[in-house]
Amino acid sequence: MKNAIKLNIDISEVDIVVISHGHKDHGGGLKEFLKVNDKAKIYIHKNAFDKYYSNVLGVFKYYIGLDRTLRESDRIILVDDFYKIDDELIIFSKISSNKMIPTSNKNLYVKEGNLFVNDKFNHEQNLIITSDNKSYLFAGCAHRGIVNILEEAEDITKKSIDFVIGGFHLFNPIFSKYVNVELINDIGKYLGSKKSIYYTCHCTGEKAYEQLKGILHDQINYLCSGQVISI
Repeated sequence: MKNAIKLNIDISEVDIVVISHGHKDHGGGLKEFLKVNDKAKIYIHKNAFDKYYSNVLGVFKYYIGLDRTLRESDRIILVDDFYKIDDELIIFSKISSNKMIPTSNKNLYVKEGNLFVNDKFNHEQNLIITSDNKSYLFAGCAHRGIVNILEEAEDITKKSIDFVIGGFHLFNPIFSKYVNVELINDIGKYLGSKKSIYYTCHCTGEKAYEQLKGILHDQINYLCSGQVISI
């Protein structure tokens, strides 16, 4: 909210919100948003309000999920594997492939009954925007693997994606640990085989970005909070 004010963005005029997954660093501002906006529909996966945790210091389970009371809001639209908002906006969460998955997922859990089980991220959804004959893929954290998400988006649109925007989850901030360089290298090579332009941020991490930059060169750029791009 504070960032929006600094950018002179009127939150009350927003008419559509898409929440990528059920972690509070992506949807923790919903309660405040609902206080200042009385019209936007909020699209979120039906499993996003489950109980999600992170393993801290290898011992403690820390709740990182959303405010579960918001699930009952009449502004919330619960989405399944595929949802078409209109001719320009498509949300999808079903991912067919399972390669090059970030190893940094291993400390993330969902609580089922009294058990903590590794999160498979079936609550993570992605957004495709099609406008002026260009396609834009937004992937919040790419926990399911940016390679797999991009493949799925191309399968849905039946064409190449022009721009990919999002985090690639190659860095675990709690443990300050990156995935191995071989995985980053493999991801970079795959992304380089596509015609897409990439804007990455958040959980990619600066070191992983620099490695990807060395592979992709002008095909990838870093995106920071508050930065405005025209594409």
